[in-house]
Amino acid sequence: MNVKKSKAFTLIELLVVIAIIALLISILLPSLSRARELSKRTVCSANLRGIGQAMYIYAQDEPGVFPAIAEIFTGTGNNMVLFRPADRTTPPPTTGIPSPTVDLWALVRQNNTTPKQFICPSTTDVPDPAQDSLAYYDFESERNLSYAYQYQHSPNRQPIGTSSEPIFPVMADANPYLKGKVTTPINIDRTGAFRGNSNNHTNREGQNILFQDSHVSFEKGPDVGLSGLHNAGAVGRGRDNAYTVHAATGQVFVDPGNNPPTSTQCQLGTRSDACLVP
Repeated sequence: MNVKKSKAFTLIELLVVIAIIALLISILLPSLSRARELSKRTVCSANLRGIGQAMYIYAQDEPGVFPAIAEIFTGTGNNMVLFRPADRTTPPPTTGIPSPTVDLWALVRQNNTTPKQFICPSTTDVPDPAQDSLAYYDFESERNLSYAYQYQHSPNRQPIGTSSEPIFPVMADANPYLKGKVTTPINIDRTGAFRGNSNNHTNREGQNILFQDSHVSFEKGPDVGLSGLHNAGAVGRGRDNAYTVHAATGQVFVDPGNNPPTSTQCQLGTRSDACLVP
């Protein structure tokens, strides 16, 4: 009986197959990576939207305001402290230097949200390990918070809440000056706007921003805040960098992004100024 022998792959044919597979992988991997990032971006957006809803629930028990544990700070010098791990189990003072991270933890203490919701999946951050939210008054460290919150303890800014401007930015991906790789002020131009974005998402393409009316949008640049005239209130959108404080040019307040906050100071320019920290 004759038995047909199957033809085996030659070395050249095998190398061709391997090369084709490698080529297909190189083509597909960027698409898969892009799809994963877009999926994480969607989860991040949902996190912020949920926090926005939690703020409205919080405001039902307060006089219509979003979390602001300390009072307006009228002192001189440093006016902000980020994270209080040394005295995390001690109630924060309602006077003295305020902490916006304590403000956010108030949502966890009242069970309006969970520590996990403060983590953007595009980052390496991890949820706060607290098992009993009532035992603490702040996040354990910056690794447990991926988002920035409007600083509202300046004399130049009224507390934000249910009656604030609907398009006022309330929270967003972390401030690149306080939690990122940006170390020097950046003017908003074609390259500066890109480099001034949050470090949370791949290639710093932009940031998810939560607005007062609880809608979230992914913005390609940080200049989404209100613009306004001195003592005349807000008159439009798109002039104010949400990650920096603005200064006056004549009577018009313009924020090109060259006045970033520090880990101890956030001096708002006027009541329409947005500055999200940390």
